[in-house]
Amino acid sequence: MRLKLKLTVASLKIFIRQIEAIIWTLLLPVFMIVLFGLVDFDGVGRLSVGVVNEAGEAGLKLVSRLEEVRTVQVTNGERDQELKKLMDGERDLVLVIPSGYVPGATSILPAAYVNEASPDEAELAMMVLQNVVDHMPGSQHTDQAGVLNPVRLRGRNLSYIDFLIPGIIGMSIMQMGIFGVAFSFVSLKKRGILRRLSVTPIRPNDFIVGQIFMRLVVVLLQISLLVAVGVLFLDLHFAGSLLEMFVIGMLGAFVFLSMGFAIAGVSSSEDQVAPLSNIVAMPMILLSGVFFSRVGLPGVVHTITDFLPLTYLNDGLRAIAIDGAGLADVLPNLAGLSVWCVLSCGVAIFLFKWE
Repeated sequence: MRLKLKLTVASLKIFIRQIEAIIWTLLLPVFMIVLFGLVDFDGVGRLSVGVVNEAGEAGLKLVSRLEEVRTVQVTNGERDQELKKLMDGERDLVLVIPSGYVPGATSILPAAYVNEASPDEAELAMMVLQNVVDHMPGSQHTDQAGVLNPVRLRGRNLSYIDFLIPGIIGMSIMQMGIFGVAFSFVSLKKRGILRRLSVTPIRPNDFIVGQIFMRLVVVLLQISLLVAVGVLFLDLHFAGSLLEMFVIGMLGAFVFLSMGFAIAGVSSSEDQVAPLSNIVAMPMILLSGVFFSRVGLPGVVHTITDFLPLTYLNDGLRAIAIDGAGLADVLPNLAGLSVWCVLSCGVAIFLFKWE
């Protein structure tokens, strides 16, 4: 064990001396967070309105009119689920259409719930909704009974940076595991370094363990640094435990490290590593909710992305960082990563070659 520790320290020294490695694993994620944090993505896009339709066909007429508004994204759901999303800052307004509602009538009006923590979005959403209700067939524009009075709830006002930082952390862990391991070990194999280890007192397995431990230490540095930058400079609403983020981050790192070893096993040169690594990594970067929510993905694609390892990692990191969830709350994510860990480790053992 002492030899493995010394090899871990030696690997860290090698890592620190590689300026490009520090740039790609630590400084580039920080740059991306600052860059995206300076852009006001919260002011771009459509209003998110959750709809709870308890009026059947009569309510569908109002929902249909609301969906025709280009600046509104309508999502149908259950009352408790939609109100929770409103409190979490994922909805700008929740519209509850009660049983007995009649389009154009003023006796029974829809109930509109807004988040006090987002007053601008709430006011704009109410203006749009009132305009739609006023122009329903049979509406009486002068009848003050037709004016909607919002129910104001006190929730959170989450920003784009709250969504972005856990995604950047997950992406950084993936890139460090896949690209870092694949390029590094293909280079070691190509130069015959791994083969030469067999004639030294150092066992190749101990060398690999030291490399893995070094990269796990880098994962801890990545998580700590990116969360610190978010909290200190970008107003990240961090509600969870850094220690629990370490746990899920380490499990995710094992998954992507194994993928990196598998790619290194089937690649004979750096020229082969780049396309293979991108084939594995790019779909996850684009579809696992790193920069933007997966809500807008088509149904089949959304279902497929639910089972990607980076999706499990990003969703778990966000639940801990934003919602203050504990490890017990992210058990499905931990289970998914565990399954991927077993699969990727098996593939890596089967494919990895020393020469």
